[in-house]
Amino acid sequence: MLNSISAPWPFMKWGMDIVGKLPIALGDVVYMLVLTNYFTKWVEVGAYQQVRDIEIRDFIWKTIICRFEVPQEIVTNNGSQFISYDFKNFYDKYRIKLSFSTARYPQANGQAESTNKTIVNTLKKRLEAEKGEWAKKLPEILWSYRTIPRQSTGETPFSLVYGSEAVIPIKTRLATARSENPNEE
Repeated sequence: MLNSISAPWPFMKWGMDIVGKLPIALGDVVYMLVLTNYFTKWVEVGAYQQVRDIEIRDFIWKTIICRFEVPQEIVTNNGSQFISYDFKNFYDKYRIKLSFSTARYPQANGQAESTNKTIVNTLKKRLEAEKGEWAKKLPEILWSYRTIPRQSTGETPFSLVYGSEAVIPIKTRLATARSENPNEE
């Protein structure tokens, strides 16, 4: 049962934030671009050397629009990347409402801030053991985040996006209906 939803349907509203500078990782990446869906709590993250408006537009196009749908709204801060002329044209082209949190009140983009805190804390734990490997570890961290129930919904982001729970690696070693006879009815 969903407890707290701040958007009426999946993929209509996303929180976006830039995290960094982080320790230099493979490919000289030092920033993360993080987008979190307000309804499902699904998170997408890209690792970058720099985050300009062109990287953000490309990431939103490939990762959000082409995989899910054109969002109705994206909430972010007033970073120069988000208010450039080209970025405004991108939003206008797809009729995406761009909402801003303020420097004095970044909690207005609470979904992105909360997700960033979780991801960065997980990365910090991993960085202690494997310095400079954070970008390589992002898929594992995202998988974990997507397959653990979120307190606000009581559900996993994976189940809210795909309609069923993920078959996690440990379950492939166990005999279950989904792992043993996936084609039988």
